[in-house]
Amino acid sequence: MQEFKIAIVGAENVGKSSIMNALFGKHVSMVSEVAGTTKMPIKKYWGKFKIGRVKEEPEFAKLIFVDLGGLYAKSDSQSPIMTPKILEKTFKEINEADMILHIIDGTVGLLRSSEKLHHILKFRYQKPIIVVINKCDLLNAEEKEQLREYVERRLNNSPIFVSAKTLEGIPDLINAIVKYLKR
Repeated sequence: MQEFKIAIVGAENVGKSSIMNALFGKHVSMVSEVAGTTKMPIKKYWGKFKIGRVKEEPEFAKLIFVDLGGLYAKSDSQSPIMTPKILEKTFKEINEADMILHIIDGTVGLLRSSEKLHHILKFRYQKPIIVVINKCDLLNAEEKEQLREYVERRLNNSPIFVSAKTLEGIPDLINAIVKYLKR
């Protein structure tokens, strides 16, 4: 059975580990307000998924999520926490992933560092990327719409709004992943 690996990528403290916990419906990754809590990649098996549209003798894949440490601080500067060895492991996990969830903190918006990271992920790794805007429970409808338009224009990618805290949008994120798996 093949594996389908999804790398969860973004700046420090955007909620990558919280989103992983929300996807699993339980605590699988440590969460803290302290930047750099996740250093080494954390891999967790989510379950078995049918891939493709074949009904007779369908193929299945093991779905694995990988929670990665923050690549940049929210302040638009490079993270001091990532040592070269950890950074190497992080990029190895991204390279081995089949899909990337690029997490952005909705309360901060799309910073230049996140935009730069997105383009590096898109052009260097050439993998499907789902842009996930976390903490949407802290945004009003107008702020969400402005951020959606800005992200679509700058990243050429329609974001999915979620709240790891309230679980709002988590089913939409799962549906987007499943939709890709069925292709």
